[in-house]
Formats: sequence, structure tokens, C-alpha cells
Amino acid sequence: MRVLIGEDDPLVVETVSMAMSIRWPDCEVLTESTGGGTLHTATSEHVDLLILDVNLPDMEGFDVLQEIRKVSKVPVIMLTVRASDRDKVKGLEMGADDYLAKPFSAFELVARASAVLRRSSAEATGEHSDREQIEAGAVRLNPANAEVTVHDVPVKLTPTEFRILELLVRNAGNVVRPELLLKEVWGIEHSVSDNHLIKLHMKNLRRKLGDDATRPEIIVTVRGFGYKVAVP
Repeated sequence: MRVLIGEDDPLVVETVSMAMSIRWPDCEVLTESTGGGTLHTATSEHVDLLILDVNLPDMEGFDVLQEIRKVSKVPVIMLTVRASDRDKVKGLEMGADDYLAKPFSAFELVARASAVLRRSSAEATGEHSDREQIEAGAVRLNPANAEVTVHDVPVKLTPTEFRILELLVRNAGNVVRPELLLKEVWGIEHSVSDNHLIKLHMKNLRRKLGDDATRPEIIVTVRGFGYKVAVP
């Protein structure tokens, strides 16, 4: 496995490199300290995972991600010190698979990297190709090719968003608790801080589905319990 780290802080690079090498002893770690270098390596070399900092000296990580997504579906975890939800949502909209706020623990990084790689592997190998088309109300999913339509209009989702929606649709009418979302989608155990991650993804997912956030009709929040896809 090859992991590319786009980060200009030597201490963070060392932490990430060590975490990757401990979890995957045969892992080859590539490092770039600039946005331009990261973009070049990510698009000219084969890499299985990109750890990308938002704040790079020559260009923003968002711009790097935007250019990479034009030619590659490589899984991307973004690192940020910014507390703004706007920045986090921006990264997810551009195709980031996950994000971590600095400072972060090596354990959490490895857990999230493992989950992202599992999702990417399942998509690449067609793990769900034998699954039937599923639907709930106006939402229709085809797991075989990761297609989504709402009122027969195609909707483009990231792999993570697709996983979330698929889990909700398969449990249409029933509440899906945050603990189950985190386990099935991210492969991590629940913690209170992760509720924010789920909320950001739900906000983004609703927007893409054309679901009014103030009066949602597709993905409904059941306060104190979780989320569900409403059944007409």
C-alpha cells in the first residue's frame, strides 16, 4: 500500500508516517510539503490513500483536492485546524472522504484511514454488485453502480454519502442511531465528538438530495435517537 501525505509540518508528517507504518508494516509512505508537489505526486503516481492538509504554503488543500478529483478517486482524509463548519463542509462537497481536526490521535487517524480504505476497496471491486436496486419514496439507489436518483433525477454523491444513504434507505421508516452509522459507515466506535461529523454529512446529503433542511421530507432527524428515511 502507498500513502501520500501532503503536509508542511514535520511533526505531523512524522506522526502520520509512524501511524501508517505501525498499522501497515509494508506501507510505503510518500511525503510532499507543498500543494503543487502533492498534486503532482497524487496524479502521476499510484497512491492508495492521501492525507491532505488544508493549509499548505503555496495553495490551499481545497484547491489541491479539486484538481485531484478531476482525474482521480483516490481516498482523501483532510487535516484541518479550522473550526469553521463551512470549511469542513467545503471539503466534503469537493469529494473528501473524511476529515480530522488537529490535534488528532494516531489511533483515530488509523481507524478512519482503515474505514476509508475499506469503502474504497468495496467500491473498486464491486463488492455490492449483487445487491438489488432499493428505494424509499422518491429515492432510488442502485448499489451495483453507486447510482442515486431522486424523482428520477440523478444525484452525485461521494462514497461516504452513498453509504450513509444506503444504510438509511435499507432501514426506511426505522431510526438509525449514530452508533450504527459510525460503525457501518466509518468503522469506528461512537463518541460524542463524532456526532458533529454525522451532522455535517447529513447537512450536505440533504442539500444534494434537494431536501429542505428546515422541513426535511427525505431524511428526518428523530431528536435524541438518530435519523431515518421517511416512508410515504
